[in-house]
Amino acid sequence: MSFTIRWDPAALFAFYRLPRHSATLVDRSVIRFAETGQGQLEWVAPYYRLRAGSFDLALAIDRDEQRLTVLRIYRARP
Repeated sequence: MSFTIRWDPAALFAFYRLPRHSATLVDRSVIRFAETGQGQLEWVAPYYRLRAGSFDLALAIDRDEQRLTVLRIYRARP
């Protein structure tokens, strides 16, 4: 199952402020998960958390609508 990707404005704002290499890594991780389901994903109520290098992304996943929404991006804790 593949998902349509939607970016929340706050997440998109943070994404555009990332260095190019980090932004590329985040974008690839989101696309890979949306297309194949691969990635380090865990449930952290009330959202899913996807690891992308040194960043974590808060995701809302609507399986009925086949939509993945990136809600925010933040530095991962070690």
